[in-house]
Amino acid sequence: MERKFLLNSACLLVLLAGLTLLSLIRIALVQTNERKRYADYRNQAWHRTVQAEARRGRILARDGKTVLAGNIKRARVIIERALLKNPETTAERLSPYLGSSAERLLERITDPDAPQSLELADDITPEIAETIDALNLAGVFIRYYQRRYYPFGAGFAPQTIGYFNPKNGLTLGLENTFDDTLQGKEGRTSFEKDGRGRPLPGTVLADTPAVDGEDIVTTLDPEIQQIAEDVLTESMESARAAWGLIGVMDPRDGELLAVASQPAFDPNQYAQHGSRGKEANPLVHYVYEPGSVFKPLVSAVALDRGWLSPDEKFNCTPTFTVGSHRIHEAEHDHNPAGFGLIPIRNIIVHSSNVGMAQVGLKLGQERLDDIFRTLGFYEPAGIELPAEHSGLKPRGWKSASGRYTWPEIAVANAAFGQGIAVTPLQLMRAYAAIANGGYLVRPTLVASGTPQDRSPAATISPAGSTIPLEPGETLVGEAPAIEPMADAVGDRENAAGIRILSQSTTAEMRRILQQVVREGTGKRAAVPNFAVGGKTGTGQLARNGEYVKGRHNATFIGLLPGAEPRYLILVIIAQPRGKYYASEVAAPAFAQVAMRLAIVKNLPPECIDETR
Repeated sequence: MERKFLLNSACLLVLLAGLTLLSLIRIALVQTNERKRYADYRNQAWHRTVQAEARRGRILARDGKTVLAGNIKRARVIIERALLKNPETTAERLSPYLGSSAERLLERITDPDAPQSLELADDITPEIAETIDALNLAGVFIRYYQRRYYPFGAGFAPQTIGYFNPKNGLTLGLENTFDDTLQGKEGRTSFEKDGRGRPLPGTVLADTPAVDGEDIVTTLDPEIQQIAEDVLTESMESARAAWGLIGVMDPRDGELLAVASQPAFDPNQYAQHGSRGKEANPLVHYVYEPGSVFKPLVSAVALDRGWLSPDEKFNCTPTFTVGSHRIHEAEHDHNPAGFGLIPIRNIIVHSSNVGMAQVGLKLGQERLDDIFRTLGFYEPAGIELPAEHSGLKPRGWKSASGRYTWPEIAVANAAFGQGIAVTPLQLMRAYAAIANGGYLVRPTLVASGTPQDRSPAATISPAGSTIPLEPGETLVGEAPAIEPMADAVGDRENAAGIRILSQSTTAEMRRILQQVVREGTGKRAAVPNFAVGGKTGTGQLARNGEYVKGRHNATFIGLLPGAEPRYLILVIIAQPRGKYYASEVAAPAFAQVAMRLAIVKNLPPECIDETR
């Protein structure tokens, strides 16, 4: 019996020794081979790394104070499901602050398919977030962040300012162009945490601070922008138009002072929920046939190069036949007898299509093509906005030799702004040369002295356009190649840009534009005490290569003051119902903008010489 007991004891000792040895071997293996895995378990349980959000840079008006795009503090409510102790109580206590029933919150919290780290609510105000945090609910965490905020909503150039959506990274407008500058660089902080995930005092393991994004100071003037927005709203409602735009530029340096366009959108909604349409910016994304506003531009270059004589007269009959096509005067019902033999000055003043068609045929395709290239119509203007359109050439065909040929009617029409399509910005840029003494400036939305790079934004060609344009707002035409511009006076550059016209020609053209307002189609654009100059344009709307009967775009572009223009104002009222002539629809809107602008900017009255 005693021997058996000793044997059993020996076996038990051997077994215990073996188990002890196995345990020691396991411990050794853990200490060597699996040390990192268990250290990771410990770190996951007690260590935490959080991102330090970088403040996105603001977009400011030209005064450097008015915030056009900024940030507001908001919070998210995060549920760490593994740390929840009582889901029912948690749902009941959170319900009053999150605007959702306790039943719905509990359903989301206990959903087996929900992630372990569940975002229960977003866009919570700091006050509500602090109240929730004070409840000390196990597994409930508050994460603060900066939400993009646009103080003016739809009321301040939303297509130009753009929007930024941090959830999907979508951007538009200046938010897109300067995204790298605005976004900054996130930081990271690592620390040991308590049971609720909060830092334990003195346990910061690593800390890389965030670097905030840089602010962008734009050229947009809040006072002028408000005027443009108000007048455009009034004009759109009165004309029941499809879309409209009012732009104001300083022609001396190309700075955009205002860009109002409708339909507009509230970027606050886009920043939170993503695209809802209406993103296209008519300033750079729409191309349209502007009509008679082309007449002064074509004439200026042709006169400057000696291709036309100011005394040469053209017979402006009521209609003019080109092949199988008949050209009418823009307002032939008001002048059934035509204008007779008149020089180029009167062709512009009375906006004679017949006269300008003859000018176009006299110049011919090659010279007209050179004029359009000189004016910058075959290239993007280079402003700091994405996807700028480059415009469309007149329609034509390629011969066997590869030469691109316009039909005779296209040559005649192009001289008065039909059959060729440009962006509103390209039109403003060309007119700025008349206003500033002959220089083709590069338009900008970034205030001088701001360190941001003004490299040209990405462009689109007609064939590759994905921008949702208005129906019928494009032409079928050849996509123009981007080529160096031919400069009429030798590619001379200065701070204002490239000289394309002489001072004498531009001075004379400004006098003609003033005469348009005094005596011609622009009478409704007159502003008391100012010698404003400008030009009307009533362009037919093209669709699928054909003009749509009864559909027009009304344009007026003008200069203020008349002697030394500081402001170039463009008004486009697209597809108005009822009255559609630019003299009736767009010219009065220009007068309203110019008059209000003169008041707010305290412009001194001009001495008006009506003899010139």
